[in-house]
Amino acid sequence: MCGDGGIWRCTNCLGCPLLCASCCRTTHRRLPYHRVEEWKGDSFEPGWLSSVGIEIHLGHLGEICP
Repeated sequence: MCGDGGIWRCTNCLGCPLLCASCCRTTHRRLPYHRVEEWKGDSFEPGWLSSVGIEIHLGHLGEICP
C-alpha cells in the first residue's frame, strides 16, 4: 500500500498482500479477528494484530474509556 517493505500478511484477506506494520494496522482497524503472519527472515510465522497496535475497546462505541 505505502511502498515500504512489508513483513505482515493476512491469511483472511484476498491475495494475502504483504503490508508494513502501519498499513496492516490501518487495514485491519475494523477487522480485528483476521489472522496475520509475520515474515521472520526465512518463513512466515503466526502473528497477532496486537503486535501492530490493534486494540479492541469494549463499550463507549469502540473508543477508549474516558
